[in-house]
Amino acid sequence: MAFIAGIVAFFLLAPAGGIKAAPAITLQTIDGQAIELEKLKGKPYLMVFWATDCPGCVKEIPHLVDLNQKLQGTGFRTIAVALPHDKEASIKAMRQLKGMQYDLVYDKTGEWSRAFGGIKVTPTSFLVNPDGKITRMQLGNFDFDQLEQQIRSMLKG
Repeated sequence: MAFIAGIVAFFLLAPAGGIKAAPAITLQTIDGQAIELEKLKGKPYLMVFWATDCPGCVKEIPHLVDLNQKLQGTGFRTIAVALPHDKEASIKAMRQLKGMQYDLVYDKTGEWSRAFGGIKVTPTSFLVNPDGKITRMQLGNFDFDQLEQQIRSMLKG
């Protein structure tokens, strides 16, 4: 627990410019679209590692849907990465049920969660600034008003 608290404190106290570059990986959505994280530079994005059987993850979905609607057309995007123990059919059913209009990725092999440090707790999210640097890591749910303000500040440049 102390280790997790240390990681959280490290990211919360990180400089505004970010502390570490996001991994330069290419993801594939459950619809077959490739997302090259390196090509997302210029706009912020949120990587959310989640699972369909995670109560906290399901609880935050309406907030993520709302956030994406508010920021539609700004270039911001959310990429939700389901962990290997999930099932693609469950992910698609959740998308339909909850109206998830953002990018959904199924990390079937665990490769992408390993690239972000070996995700073990859901939800775990990373806010990446327009320079491609991780500026915030969040274990558990966000204060979505604060998150929106932080993203809008990044969008202003």
